[in-house]
Amino acid sequence: MSHARIALLVLALTTACGRAPDPVQQVSRDLERYPEYSVVIEDLKVEEAFFPDYFLRLRLTMAGGQRQAGKDTLVFEEKVTNWQEVTERVFARYEHYLGMVVASKSRDGKRSTPGQAHPAGYQYVGNSQYGHWGGGGGFWQFYGQYAFMSAMMGGHRVGRGDYDDYRRNRERGRPHYGPVSNGRKTFGTAGTQTQKTKPNFYRRHRQRTASGRGFTSRSNTRSGGTSRFGK
Repeated sequence: MSHARIALLVLALTTACGRAPDPVQQVSRDLERYPEYSVVIEDLKVEEAFFPDYFLRLRLTMAGGQRQAGKDTLVFEEKVTNWQEVTERVFARYEHYLGMVVASKSRDGKRSTPGQAHPAGYQYVGNSQYGHWGGGGGFWQFYGQYAFMSAMMGGHRVGRGDYDDYRRNRERGRPHYGPVSNGRKTFGTAGTQTQKTKPNFYRRHRQRTASGRGFTSRSNTRSGGTSRFGK
């Protein structure tokens, strides 16, 4: 897909009349032409009004095939959309997945859905094309040219036990939030690592909390979900 087409895709998402039914589903369909892609919930916000307005921002990572130095290779490209206004129901679908992949396709054609949400970058762990297990097999190490994959995780190192849990959760159709320490998840909207890498979101959350407003959508609360980042 050309840069112009990607720009048109983002423009279409941001200028569509009314609220997009589900921008994650929309953009995933268009990215199917790529051999690899992922869609990450880059940011979330709620704007107060008589009826609150709900917004998502997406980070798209696409891999396109190119021939370099006589070899077939994948070249990765990233785009961040503008804010996408969505319905309360769509917002509730993604509100616990800040910084996480909610849709993806790997080079072998395997796809993931929001029910299999996982930290950005985990889908590349265990693939010898992108890195290797460190001495003693303790933590995954990306090759230098794929350092951006490590950056997706904010410097978090993936151990074998965590990776095995990720694979089991994916096979069972469950989200994976990384290791749990002292009752707290590492990734997702409630994650300790997310709190370090998404300061703007947490600044808005503190402002809403100070004014007596929660963050969780009303539809999530009505359906029995919990507030405060799903904790």
